[in-house]
Amino acid sequence: MAKEELKQMLNRVTIQGTLMDNTIEVRVDNKGRKYLSGELEVMTDNDCIIPVSIFSYELKNTGEKSAIYDRLVKLIDYPSARSVGVQKAPKVAISNAQVRDNSFYSERDGRIVNNWRVSASFVRAAASDAINQNSFEIQGVISSIKEVIDREGNATDTYDLKLLNVDYGNRVNELTFRFDDPAAVKYINNNYNVGDLVTLCGLVVYEQKQRVVEKELGFGDPIKQTYTNTVRLLRITAGTAPVDSEESGYKLKDLQQIVTSQNNSIMEKYNVKAQTTAATAKAAGADLLF
Repeated sequence: MAKEELKQMLNRVTIQGTLMDNTIEVRVDNKGRKYLSGELEVMTDNDCIIPVSIFSYELKNTGEKSAIYDRLVKLIDYPSARSVGVQKAPKVAISNAQVRDNSFYSERDGRIVNNWRVSASFVRAAASDAINQNSFEIQGVISSIKEVIDREGNATDTYDLKLLNVDYGNRVNELTFRFDDPAAVKYINNNYNVGDLVTLCGLVVYEQKQRVVEKELGFGDPIKQTYTNTVRLLRITAGTAPVDSEESGYKLKDLQQIVTSQNNSIMEKYNVKAQTTAATAKAAGADLLF
């Protein structure tokens, strides 16, 4: 794994829209440290409501008050569509947000699930007639490009591009992007290679899609069940010309090793939590015997 401090890569998200929900609150961790945590849900169009994570400790490691905390704590009092209705809900502008890795261990799948979320530290009120915005610019090294195959095993002319983006403190965000525009498909497949450094631009997509399943009965009308799925995508609309891996200053192998180390850490934390839970349950069971 790379030992030297890697230069942080571009990772910028801009969101502007109606504040649909606000769950930000002040909490205290198990060490007694006060922090701010929660989400702002921002509607950038009728079919897209993006949750944005907010987090900040009240004090820095030096014990000084955090300016970020002082700025963000004011968001607690922001009304939202949930509290005042869509017509009266304010608009907010979120700048310099980031798409960050949020991978986790899934007990159901028995593996680390690659995931992401949008995090922000700069939020302000926007004019009621401000134009809605939803865009990202993210730099990284390509680790794979694969065509999406449907459930029947058929090609879809839609592709996923996995990018490794260096974050602060030698953290690496493992992010998957989707592209299906013919011009993008042609350019990327003809010019991008694994190990290249590129900057991708596009839209953060959150869409609610409903699926109706009918269950036939012996007689009478079938039973209909409606399922709602949230489609989360980083959709590519543009990209820079690639820079060869040898010229970029970033080695794909080093970044992959960092990702492996991060995933191992997730697994270790899960195992510790599982062992603690099992021990607590065993102790509680023993107490019931007396």
